[in-house]
Amino acid sequence: MSLGKKTRLPRKPTPPPAAFSDMRRVAGSGAAEAASRPVRLLDLTVEERAELEQANALVIDGAGRECFRGLSIAESLEFLELRRIGLDNDDQSFLKLVLLGDLHEAAQRRLSP
Repeated sequence: MSLGKKTRLPRKPTPPPAAFSDMRRVAGSGAAEAASRPVRLLDLTVEERAELEQANALVIDGAGRECFRGLSIAESLEFLELRRIGLDNDDQSFLKLVLLGDLHEAAQRRLSP
């Protein structure tokens, strides 16, 4: 086989564009898809939920999990646990509580005008 000449292979037929139409996302279909996915809520008490919903502090992430605004799900779970313990945390945990609280608060400030 010569290095300068390519062998000719038969081309596969290309399906018409209509064959791919069902694979494309239609505007608005993501919202219907997200609405059909069950939302996994944080394990909050009634009082905590009322306080956080009033402050608009909870959001739903792309995977359908409820999180604190500005925090990932892992950070939200840790923040919730540390927040419940409050001032009784050890020094390292208290610093983590402050850090996560600051991230959440910064996200809250970006939301408000």
